[in-house]
Amino acid sequence: MKTYLKYILISVVAIFFVACSTTKFQTNHIKTELYFGLSKKNGVVTEQEWNAFKLDYISKRFAGYTEIQSKGFWTNPKGETVSENSRLIIYLNKGTQQDSLDIVYVIDNYKQLFNQESVLKIETPVKAIFE
Repeated sequence: MKTYLKYILISVVAIFFVACSTTKFQTNHIKTELYFGLSKKNGVVTEQEWNAFKLDYISKRFAGYTEIQSKGFWTNPKGETVSENSRLIIYLNKGTQQDSLDIVYVIDNYKQLFNQESVLKIETPVKAIFE
């Protein structure tokens, strides 16, 4: 009887691990987060400038996105905490080559237009379902 229970327990544990491992890797989208700092050498990116950038660059390349007003914090080389107003754009995409080109296009244009050193990009595989 103990051997029978042992095999059942091993089977249940094996099924559990197989189920967890197969669902864990079923991603169908990439969640791209872009953090745009609003400070620039001559002041800040104004609301009007930001809205024009969204219309001219983001909306023309991303079929849909979410925008969040945010504030970033970091420590500079002097050890001082610095903060900056920013915008977070969350773009759910399929991770195609065209998606990658569109993302680079938006980042490069923002950096050029507003004299930015960088735009933080975070990409995460996700399983997204629109219900």
